Amino acid sequence: MNGASVIIKSEGRKQHEAYVLQSFGVKGRGTPEQREAAEIIAARTREVVKEGRR
Repeated sequence: MNGASVIIKSEGRKQHEAYVLQSFGVKGRGTPEQREAAEIIAARTREVVKEGRR
């Protein structure tokens, strides 16, 4: 086994990441680095919102 994993994202998660990219002025899909940064920002944002609802 090579250790690679595949993350299946929900449509809402994909939309949130696209919104993050757009909010930083990225047109289209962006670079792999930009997409990774958007994924991290979106995930952290979800964590903060989830904590705020407690």
